[in-house]
Amino acid sequence: MTAYTPLFVAGNSTGLVQDREQMILPSDAYPTLENAFVWRERIKRKQAFQLLGRLRRVLTAQAIGNADGAGNFTGNLFVILSLEATAQIQPGSVVITDAGPVHTFTDNGLGVLVGVPSGSGTINYITGVVTITGASAGAALTANLNYYPTLPVMGIRTRELNALNSEMTVFFDTKYAYNFTAGGFVEFIPGTTWTGSNSNFFWSTNYWVSDANVKIFWVTNFSGNAGDPIRYTNGIGSGTGAWADFAPQVDTANFLEQCLCLLPFRSRLLAFNTLEGANLATAVQYRQRIRWCAIGTPFTVVTTIPVPINANAWRDDVRGQGGYIDIPTNEDIVTVGFVRDNLVIYCENSTWQLRYTGRSIAPFQIEKVNTELGAGSTFSGVQFDTSLVGIGDKGVVQCDSFQSQRIDIKIPDLVMNHINNNNNGQKRVHGIRDFLQRLAYWIYPETDSNGVFPDKRLVYNYENDSWAIFTDSLTALGTFQPISSRTWANPAGSTASVKVKWEEANFPWVNKPASVLSIVGGNQQGYVEYLDQQTTNDESLTITAITGNTITSTQITSPAHNLQTGAVIKIVNIPTGTPFASSLNGQIFGIVVNSADTFLLNKYDSSTRMFSMPQLDAPATYIGYGEICVRDNFRIASKKFNFLEQGQNIQIGYMDILMPTSDDGAITLNMYANYDDDNPINVGNPFFNTTISTASNYQGPGFPSDGAGSTKSNQRVYCPSRANYLTIEYTLSNAQMNGVEQENDVQIDMQVIWQRP
Repeated sequence: MTAYTPLFVAGNSTGLVQDREQMILPSDAYPTLENAFVWRERIKRKQAFQLLGRLRRVLTAQAIGNADGAGNFTGNLFVILSLEATAQIQPGSVVITDAGPVHTFTDNGLGVLVGVPSGSGTINYITGVVTITGASAGAALTANLNYYPTLPVMGIRTRELNALNSEMTVFFDTKYAYNFTAGGFVEFIPGTTWTGSNSNFFWSTNYWVSDANVKIFWVTNFSGNAGDPIRYTNGIGSGTGAWADFAPQVDTANFLEQCLCLLPFRSRLLAFNTLEGANLATAVQYRQRIRWCAIGTPFTVVTTIPVPINANAWRDDVRGQGGYIDIPTNEDIVTVGFVRDNLVIYCENSTWQLRYTGRSIAPFQIEKVNTELGAGSTFSGVQFDTSLVGIGDKGVVQCDSFQSQRIDIKIPDLVMNHINNNNNGQKRVHGIRDFLQRLAYWIYPETDSNGVFPDKRLVYNYENDSWAIFTDSLTALGTFQPISSRTWANPAGSTASVKVKWEEANFPWVNKPASVLSIVGGNQQGYVEYLDQQTTNDESLTITAITGNTITSTQITSPAHNLQTGAVIKIVNIPTGTPFASSLNGQIFGIVVNSADTFLLNKYDSSTRMFSMPQLDAPATYIGYGEICVRDNFRIASKKFNFLEQGQNIQIGYMDILMPTSDDGAITLNMYANYDDDNPINVGNPFFNTTISTASNYQGPGFPSDGAGSTKSNQRVYCPSRANYLTIEYTLSNAQMNGVEQENDVQIDMQVIWQRP
């Protein structure tokens, strides 16, 4: 028998390759690359979310009723203030005063209202029920409170500010707009609400200035005849800064009421896929239309925002003013973006470009680029230096304005077979470019997901043309400019209320300076997270109900949780001293999904090595604010190694794996024979190493090693296996998901596979 020979796998560049014959793939190709990706010639486990905050409204001096003759009051703040059914009160934010004021009742963050100089009360953060005793008899009561609407994030849009290199991110849910301040999220320009659905996303653009030379921010939410008009603001906040409706006249009887996209181009503002008519309710959709205004100001009527006016700017029946062109197709315009000095337009199944002609009467002309490739989502378009990349029904498409072609040859069937088209699934695809890491991301709903919202992230490394898939639950992507640099008292670089100890930090210490754009994502419950910042996820889901059970598993209610059976979570932030806090806070569970809104909790059982032990709790009244941190696993599965060219089986004896060291880190090795990818052959075999430690392998003076204090070590793993084909998988076991191992970074720099025929 021949000796083992080394197969050196390094300089990784191929990445994820799906729907190809695995036995003939390159050695650095991975048919499964989940929550891990190829980055600068190494394989890295994905980084985790860091919480920026939850979309939140701040209400002050709200009349809630009167105390009775004995000074008592009971009521539901959600009903009294007409808040959303999904609302949750922020613990510690409620202050109720009676007329005078004589008494003040302050929320202590634990569901108790402390009265001064006397009196008391309670508050349930989930139901909104408040009780007060000891108020002035018959006195009028007013409340200050913060609350989370808990609506899905439907837009993360950048507003240009007048200061150099200064931008504001405006966040939208289905009803409100928000911005982030030193104290957390607050409503952006209160008083204006929106009427979008959970699949109508907000498009914005920055164009023109007010009379005071303040930049104008435009927003359109393409939600149909019963939706919202186009709006713009100078962002001052009230009066002359409130949102102004925009519906310019386009001919003698019709107005531009709404559009899918707005973009400035060649000194004109352009609207794509328009709704036009006498009013929004009766407007007709022109799905292929591109409409533009005259050169100069796009404003046609006087509003509360002082801007220059041209009453005929959009009129196509006034020579030299506005105009339009209809693309000669029956397909909808889906998305648009710049490539050099042209506008690329993706329709449903075709690609077009809009060229500038320079003629005043017909300033633009439309040209077809491709008859087969288009885009299915307005927000799938990602701008690159020389192309616009979008996702359509046939794949990931790239257009440089001269030709359009697919770039997903390594994953040819992912778009067609794995993006869920039900529940407006195509509309939910969102993309963004990460300049720092030279990656592009697209979120999408998997075909077998429990809910309607995206639960996967497609990752494209355009530096080496490699792909990967992350498990993330997000609804919208965008950029955010931190308002302060990261410090130990302020690890998110945003709020000074969050502190962290050196030994408790779950992120690598790399300063996040102020004013540098970071990628953020919002989810279906109104949480906004920094993407890819640390090792373990911060909280990203809320708990609205806990149903204790002393016989079967405790049930958690978290609306549209988007989790799958088998997911592992950690529960945090149930107020100390309240029901379920002592038994659930800080604990790790595997879940079994009951419905889109509920799941059961199971603890890890070392005897079965599964999350199979029911979590038992006595029934009690849950007061709210418990949250969920999702603990991500990863899977890296290799090609099927073989010696079939020599007509031989393959035997692998051992492997050397170069990894960064960590004192308490470890991952699991599984080996699969032939085409059985469900039953690893090394489990229970005493001659196998199934656990790969990441500790330094220093053995002391006189022994060959990487040295004490080495930042990386070669980890030798014994795995004597023989078959026609052998597949190597790296992952975390259930025990490691339950332990500290999950809280360590994972990176594979190199593999040496010792093999022989």
